[in-house]
Order: sequence, then structure tokens, then C-alpha cells
Amino acid sequence: MRVMMRDNSAWTLGIVVALLCRAAAAAESNDEQSLGTVVVTATRTEQPIEAATNSVSVVTQPDIANRQTQTVVDTLRDVPGVDVVQPGSIGKAASVFIRGADADQTLILVDGVEVNSATLGGFNFGNLMTDDIGRLEVLRGAGGTLYGSEAIGGVVSAFTARGQGTPHVTLSTGGGNIGTSASLASFGGESGIVAFSGSLGYLTTGGFRPVNDDFSNLTSALRVDVTPIEHGTLRGFWRSADSSLGLADNNIGNGYGTFVDPNARQRDEFYLAKGEWEHAPLPDLTYRISGAYSRTVNVFSDAVDPDVLTSPNYFGPDFFLSYFRVPNEIATAETQANYSEGAIGLTTAGFEFKEQSGALKSVSGSGAVDRFDESRANYAGYLQQQLHFLEDRLSLIGGFRVDGNEDFGKQTSAAWSVGYLEDWGRGGRWTTHVKGSYAEGFRAPTFNELFFPKSGNRNLDAETSSEYNGGAAQHLGFEWLAVEATYFARRTSNLIQFAPVTQCPGATVPMGVSFAGCNVGRADMQGVETALAVGPLAGMSLRASYTYLDWHLLGGKALLRRPHNRMAATLNYDRTQIARRADHLNANLNVGFVGERTDIDPLTFSTATNTSYTRVDLAMRYEMPMPGHESSTVGAFARLQNLFDRNYDEALGFKSPPINVLAGARVRW
Repeated sequence: MRVMMRDNSAWTLGIVVALLCRAAAAAESNDEQSLGTVVVTATRTEQPIEAATNSVSVVTQPDIANRQTQTVVDTLRDVPGVDVVQPGSIGKAASVFIRGADADQTLILVDGVEVNSATLGGFNFGNLMTDDIGRLEVLRGAGGTLYGSEAIGGVVSAFTARGQGTPHVTLSTGGGNIGTSASLASFGGESGIVAFSGSLGYLTTGGFRPVNDDFSNLTSALRVDVTPIEHGTLRGFWRSADSSLGLADNNIGNGYGTFVDPNARQRDEFYLAKGEWEHAPLPDLTYRISGAYSRTVNVFSDAVDPDVLTSPNYFGPDFFLSYFRVPNEIATAETQANYSEGAIGLTTAGFEFKEQSGALKSVSGSGAVDRFDESRANYAGYLQQQLHFLEDRLSLIGGFRVDGNEDFGKQTSAAWSVGYLEDWGRGGRWTTHVKGSYAEGFRAPTFNELFFPKSGNRNLDAETSSEYNGGAAQHLGFEWLAVEATYFARRTSNLIQFAPVTQCPGATVPMGVSFAGCNVGRADMQGVETALAVGPLAGMSLRASYTYLDWHLLGGKALLRRPHNRMAATLNYDRTQIARRADHLNANLNVGFVGERTDIDPLTFSTATNTSYTRVDLAMRYEMPMPGHESSTVGAFARLQNLFDRNYDEALGFKSPPINVLAGARVRW
């Protein structure tokens, strides 16, 4: 494999080493132990992350609070194996790639509800805020056995926080440069049989382009848990987001160089609702029944500005899409049962019904109208068996899923994994965890690929994948010092690519169409993910990761916007009783390095190399009891993104934001 680290990589490694040395020095004066973390996404059942036999990462609520990230996509930037691309300012359409998989090959769940677009396949992370998010789980690797379509690369699950403790309310507000302001009101707690949490947040920024780069987002979230009987809980979830976005860079790639589009706008509406009943009628049996509905509407509008008409590269009004509206809906009903065979095994079985619908109406500058309105149903059943031996040190997991889709037919996905955990010193100082897995996945064709008026092919098959993983985690003499490494290899066949119809045997396309989506591609991915964890000790902790990715695409094409090398390091300092009793100080420094990657030059449409970059973020917050009200707190916070004001493009031709400062106050009672 070829490793390429240039430019700022040496500087990044120096930062990582320096932070590690500081954290290690602090370690000698403290014996604090980290608490265990529970994950659900890997097996659809709760298990300690240390016992997971798949590659899974968890971003906890304290992690989000310490980083002070306002969007979920920023929170995912330092997860191993994950690449994030956001072309331009905050709010712009953002994509997440797991282990090199395309954005439409990653399944996105919010409170267990699928939110991928039925028309595009992927999900726009630019509009998803961290408001009231309790944790994020990232399953790296094919998850088709448990989750079905889109899970070739993996699964990203966002969970709304469950209300806990005495009912409370929190208000925060802040402002900063480039017209940035953020306000959030949240509440939560427990009262009798009811637990509740919710939030209402508003974020706005003027952007850094001279005109039409603004973004505003209004997000609401609510979760209610009611326990009317012993071992029985009724849950309700709600989340919505309404945003408005200026597209100053809309004409990049249309031959106008640095021309700033003054009137291209995008409006996004998103909401989901879910009801769920979970009950354990017997000590060894638990079942869950749920129903959910999600809807996303994307509206884009643009007008040909008079300045464009004088451009020597002006292509005429037909070239400009002046309006489109794309609504997507997903309705699901699901039931799952878990039966425990004592301490030996756990059987999970489930059935899922899902109906997707998507539509498009687009109007070009000349008034030509294109449209479609489609829907499809999918039935699926899955079965998984977990077996545990040698006092839970040896775990064997296997399962399969069968999907029946009215567009592409039946698809069967199987998976197995094995893990062995050994505590050599019986004190957590030399714990070794070895694991390996095999998984299959698939992606159903999107509505755009099937029905788009000028390129849809109604005879497409699903993309399919198979993936192998092997790795180990090792504590190095202390519970607070651990390393982990994982190797993965994945082959995806039947890739849908835009190609001449003559290369698509059996293609069903409209008359006069010469290019369409075809099952003509194949991609081979392999890579290594490594991670280092130090602490928490003396209030300090360090988390660092490095990911190497290599690939081969049929036909020698390059994988766009995905670097061979990516590194991240986070140093966190957390202490109480700094200046007075019960106060709290947190400082969080995050360093991210992204290596060179291939992209498309937006002016020449030819492939080009996008240079590597290093970005540093810093966040700090201080809280103390409110005078006269010891149960309430008041505090201040500050966040600096792109601390050293680096000039870089995540997507070639789309400048990323300069230094952005946000500071404010927070009160809780």
C-alpha cells in the first residue's frame, strides 16, 4: 500500500506527540478510570463497546458538549474511517463517506428512523444540528444484515437524549464574527413515570462570501418516555429542521470562474415522528413495536442574473435550472424480539415494512418542465444469533436478512463476526480484544437512477458488497492507555455509473436517451484504521486516530474527495473546583489533518489534486453555581473553528470558512 503524507502532516504529528507527552505526564498523579460505553447499532441490542465484535465508534453527549459542535457533520470529523466533505460555508450540503464508500452507500438513522433521500440516496448533513442529540454511533463496515439498503459503507445513528434527573431548563445564546449567532433553549428531567427532553434552537450566519452566503436553521426536538407498567415503556420522538441557504457558489462549474451568484437559494424542510412500545413480559424475552414517518422537502430556485448574460461563456437560458422541488417521504413499521438463552446466547428476530416515495419537479430557464412521482414498498425479515462462551470472553455472532423490494426484487445479506477478550492481569491493565468479521450489503437504485426524465434506467439491479474486517485492541499496562488497529477490505459490485446506453445490456430508458445509469462498475477498497486513547487522568484525556485508505476502481478512475491519509487528535481537559466549590472548567483542542485527494476542477471539469490541509479548533466553557441558588448554574463559553485561519478547500473550488468565533453565556436552573 502507498502512504502519502506531505505538507502539514509532520506538523500534525508533532502536535499529536506533544499532546500525548503532556497527557502521559499528567497520568502519574491520578488513578481515575473511564466509564464503560454502551452501543446499540452493532447488534440492535445493548452491549458494552469493549465487547463489540464489529468496528463501531461512539460520540457521547459530553464529547459533543466539549467540542461545542453545532452540526452533526462537524462532530463526525474525527471518527476513524470517516471522511467529511462540505463545499463552502456552514449549512452547505455535506456528505459523509465511510471507508471510501459513496455517500449514498451509508445509511443514516435518527432515533432509528431512516432519513436517506429516496431520490438521491444520500443524506444532507448540512441541515442536521446537534440540538438535544444524546449520542452518535458509527458502525463502520457493511450493515446490510440488520439494516438493509444503503448500509454498504456502514451506519450513522443519532439518538435524542433521554430526560434524566430533576426537571430543568437551560438557555444559551452567543454571537461571533461573519454574522454568526446561536440560541438554544432546552429542557429535560423525570417526573413519576414520565421522562422527557426537548429543545428549540436557532442558528444563523452571514457567511464569508461577499453576498448570498447566509444560512439560518430552526431546529426543534422532543423525546418522551412513559413507563406505565413494570418493564414496559412507551416512547415518542419528534425532530424538525427548517433552513434557508444562500448559494453564492452555485455557478462554480458552469464556466464563470469566481462569479458570485447573487440570487440562488435553497430551502430545506425536514421532520420525523416516531412512536415505540418496548416491553419485557418475561425475564428472558423483550419485544419492541414501532412506527415512524419522515419527510424532507428540498426547494432550489435561481434566476439568470443580467451580469451573466454578458459572460463570453454564457450557454443560454436552457443551461440554468431556475427551480426544482424534491419531496421525499419514508413510512416504516417494525417489530423486533430478543430472547436470551441464559448467559450463553441472545436471539434477535425482526420484521420491517417500509414505503418510500419521492418526486421531482424542475423548471429550466426556458420554461421546460421535467417531473416524476414514484413510490415503492420493501418488506424485510432478519435473524441474528449471539453466542457467548468462556465467561463471555469468546463471542460468536451470525445472522442474515432477506429484503423484498418491488423495484429490484429479493436480496439476501449474511454476516458473521467473532471476538475474543482476555484480561491477562485481571485488572484491566493488559486487556487484549481480538475480533474479525464478514458482512454483506447492498444498495437499491434511487428514484433518480430509475426514473429521472433524461437518464433514468428502469432495469437497474441493486449494488452488492462483501467486506472482511480483522483487528485488535490492547491496553498497554494501564487501563488509561490503549491502542487499536483494524484492517478492512471491501468489494462492491454492480456499481451504478453514468455510461452510454450501448454499454448497458437490457437498459430500459426513454426514447432518445443516449446516456443513463448502468450496472457497469466495481470498486475494491482496503485500509487500516488505528486509534490511541490516553486517560482520562488528572482531568486530561487524549484521543488520536489515523486512517489509511486505498482503492481500485474498474477502468482506472480515481475515487473523488477521499484522501489516502487522514489523522485527528483531541486533547480534552476537564476539572471541577477551579476557583470555587462545584465550578467546572472544560477546554478542548482538536487537530485534524486531511491528505491530498483527487477532485474535479470546477472550471475545466478535469481531474486535479486537492492539496492537504490541517485545521485546529478550540473550545472552552466555564460553569459555576448561581449565587443564592446552588442547584442552578451560570457560565460562559467560547469556540474558535479554524483557529489559525487556514485557507483550504474541502471540495476543490469551494473555499472553506476562515476563522469563526462564537462566544456567549449559558444558564441552567
